[in-house]
Amino acid sequence: MCKKVTLGVLGLVVIGGLLFGAKVIPYAQTAYQKVKDSAQESVPVSFQIDAAKSQLAKIGPEIKNMVHQIAKEKVQIKRLVADLKQHDQMLEKSYNQMMTLREHVQSGEQVYVATNNKAYSTSRVEEDLRHRFSLYQTAEKTKEKKVEILTIRETSLKTALAKLDEAKAQQRELEVQIENLIARNRMNDVIATASQINIDNSQLAKTREMLDDIDALISAKEEVLNIAPQYYGQIPVGEESIQSDTNILDEMDAYFDNKKAEDSDQSEINDDDLVFSNN
Repeated sequence: MCKKVTLGVLGLVVIGGLLFGAKVIPYAQTAYQKVKDSAQESVPVSFQIDAAKSQLAKIGPEIKNMVHQIAKEKVQIKRLVADLKQHDQMLEKSYNQMMTLREHVQSGEQVYVATNNKAYSTSRVEEDLRHRFSLYQTAEKTKEKKVEILTIRETSLKTALAKLDEAKAQQRELEVQIENLIARNRMNDVIATASQINIDNSQLAKTREMLDDIDALISAKEEVLNIAPQYYGQIPVGEESIQSDTNILDEMDAYFDNKKAEDSDQSEINDDDLVFSNN
């Protein structure tokens, strides 16, 4: 099955090469990137954050290993410093012994009496002095090598400590960044929840509109009931509903008399205007 898939992919590459020529590689890269981006967008953000947290957790053992290696290097450096101290003491002791033998040779005495009460000839002392001097030179070169090793290790230790501090700082920075991403993602969830609540608000608005319509219907019925007594001759109860005792004939005479008087006054005004215009 795997062989068939491989042959199929190779076939597509060959066909693409024939169709698009040298452009097939950029096209393939672009298609791969789009598929990769699409796959990443389909993964929930919370899952991606959890994956980043898991990846960050793997940094912890690496930092612990760095700390362990640094601790071991500190121990080795302490041992090397102690060894150099003993080496210096040995060199100092060897130097003092050589100077003692040298003074004897310079004195011209033929016999040297050692601390063990044995007597040695000057030639024997010179031979021993030559041997001691050769060992001293070798010991000094050994010390120089140890000092170089100590310097290199101390420099490496400083570099390791700097890398450890940098790793810890970056670890904390990544932790803060993940916390920020978590907070922002939670805020997006809150906003999304709030938008869903707005849908519920639309239902509330519809209910409020229905109640307003019902209130308008009830108000209209109340208004009809208030006006009905004026048309159906119900017995008035309130003071505002008491009818006037004036005779209808008298009201009509008064109205039309006033109307005639107004028309007469208007006619006189028009005649006066006509006279003035003729003049």
